[in-house]
Amino acid sequence: MLKLICCALIAIIFNVEVMAKELRYPNIHGIGESTLGFSILKLALSEVENDYHLTVSPLKVTPNRAKFMLESGQLDVFDSGFIPELEESLEPIYLPLEMGLLGWRIFIVHKDMLEKLRLINTLDELKDFVVGQGIGWGDITILEHAGFKVLTATKMENLIKMVEHKRFDLLPLGANEAYRFLELFGEQSDQLTVDNTIALVYPYGRFFYVQKNNTELKQVIETGMMRALEDGSLLALLKSHPFSRDAFERANLGGRVQIRIDTPNLTQGFKAIDQKWWYAP
Repeated sequence: MLKLICCALIAIIFNVEVMAKELRYPNIHGIGESTLGFSILKLALSEVENDYHLTVSPLKVTPNRAKFMLESGQLDVFDSGFIPELEESLEPIYLPLEMGLLGWRIFIVHKDMLEKLRLINTLDELKDFVVGQGIGWGDITILEHAGFKVLTATKMENLIKMVEHKRFDLLPLGANEAYRFLELFGEQSDQLTVDNTIALVYPYGRFFYVQKNNTELKQVIETGMMRALEDGSLLALLKSHPFSRDAFERANLGGRVQIRIDTPNLTQGFKAIDQKWWYAP
């Protein structure tokens, strides 16, 4: 009898594993499970009955590489800052997973820059500074459209080294991520800090993307995201997660000089996002 029970339990476990659909998420910058996107995706899935089993790809990749992996079927979902062209090959889920905090840009800088930044109050003044961004980031078009000179690099650690060695002046990152990225990739430097005087603000957000034909997964994520917003668990996660809580605890967004610029080429899907999804300090 005991043997029969054990066999039955093994069969049940096996069937559950077979029935579960693997949901492959990218290991961007080698910190896949630590990212905000992974945690919010996990939260969204927990809000909806589904058969998905969330896993992280073992391959360390850049955001640009993750995009190609999703397009070629090596991944099932990834998240990215807004890039209009992604609509051509992927299906966007236009619900900003970080409630637009990514569009509140604060700067990692060399400490020598701090006194100069304290004198800045206008966009014309700020445009005298050269900024850095990652290759393939959606912000590049926005910043260049506003008149900034932008230098690029493939990896976050390279961008950190470039701003430390004054290859450019400012590394604009979301208020939800700047402090954490500095801790992760610039901990060896005593020359870098996060400026506390200016926020460069523009309509922007981070969104999940799936393959064009994956309507089932899109609906599951959409439903889970909407429920997480409505029940308050999304905002609670943002206020507690290492890659977002600094926007609430350290960034002092309401106390900064806010310099606003436009986001060119907004898609109809982006424009249709309900105002309730945008966080305002």
